[in-house]
Amino acid sequence: MENKSKPPKKGKGWFKKQGSKVKSISQHFAAWCRTKYLNISYHAKQNKWFKRGFNPILWPYLIIMILLIVVPLLIILLYSFIQPTGNSLVFEINFKNFVTFFSEQKFVIALFLALGYSLIAALIAIVIAYPVAYVMAFCKSKLLSKNIWILVTLPIWINMLLKIIGLQTLFNIIAPSLLGTPISVVIGMVYAFLPFVILPIYNSLDKIDTSLIEASKDLGANGFKTFWKVIFRQSIPGIIAGGTLLLVQAATSLIIVKFMGNGRINLIVDVIEAYFFKGENFGIGAAISVVLALIVFLIIVLSNALSKYFETRKGRRNEKVF
Repeated sequence: MENKSKPPKKGKGWFKKQGSKVKSISQHFAAWCRTKYLNISYHAKQNKWFKRGFNPILWPYLIIMILLIVVPLLIILLYSFIQPTGNSLVFEINFKNFVTFFSEQKFVIALFLALGYSLIAALIAIVIAYPVAYVMAFCKSKLLSKNIWILVTLPIWINMLLKIIGLQTLFNIIAPSLLGTPISVVIGMVYAFLPFVILPIYNSLDKIDTSLIEASKDLGANGFKTFWKVIFRQSIPGIIAGGTLLLVQAATSLIIVKFMGNGRINLIVDVIEAYFFKGENFGIGAAISVVLALIVFLIIVLSNALSKYFETRKGRRNEKVF
């Protein structure tokens, strides 16, 4: 029989040698990446757009924003000036559709009802969300805080239609007479958008410097005074942000009104749907959409102004607390 030579065993020395090679390659690759990154950063800073305060890396994001947000809004704005005449469409710069909207009492009532229901839902959601966010931020058990955070964020990943249908089914079992009432619509708004109120408040509470709380206690302030003067006042920007998120989403949500209103309550989104999809004058529907978009924009601007106002007053208030 022929003696077959066995391959030499790979001992510790061989593995050590291969490991050093891999380490050397990784170090060279890391150095190459750093060099390329520095070169890219240097050339980017020399770019004329970068010098003007715009990062060229944002171009793809800007293009997507223009295609998905700006262009549809411009189309809606264009539709708001269109006048249907028989089988043709006439485009002319006039405000007939806007005049029709403001002259019809039912349109204005539907708009104010939508804003009123949303405002009530925002206030209720803030009252519910604040204790939850407070426990999440100041709970001594990090595990409990993380579990609450998971429970709060899980509903965000569930489809809105499924959540509202589930809530409607629950109402049909427990209190069918409440469906089609303002109470059911407001409850639907709170239920659907409550996580968007909890998370901004939690972020504000979590950013509070605990040394301020300890200092207030050392200076003789009781628990309520510490909460009111230190904790609550510094969480006001989060309250404003959360309330604005719910207000804007609830006022423009069609699903909640459809399923929880049960056909008995008509808000501004129902009017827009009727004029766009039920064979009526879509020019008036576009005009109403433009008015609603402007109101939402004004709400967001006002919210940002209030948040900045309270942010700038944080330092002054902390100095004058006691």
